[in-house]
Amino acid sequence: MQSKVKYGAILLAIYTVLYFGVALMVSASFKDVAAADVAGLPLAIWGGLVVIVTGVIITRLYLKKMDEEESN
Repeated sequence: MQSKVKYGAILLAIYTVLYFGVALMVSASFKDVAAADVAGLPLAIWGGLVVIVTGVIITRLYLKKMDEEESN
């Protein structure tokens, strides 16, 4: 049980830092950074896509770990 909580907390911390980093980037203070073009799209859009994809990957990793824990 302890390893499940620790693993979940680590994944949550990673996602939280990423999410709030992108949220800070798209705030009014950093609007010039968010508007910078990267590969034809504003950096803010790329940041949002990264957050979505990372959320899916982290959820998949967590579910895989929980499945492994239950089968042992």
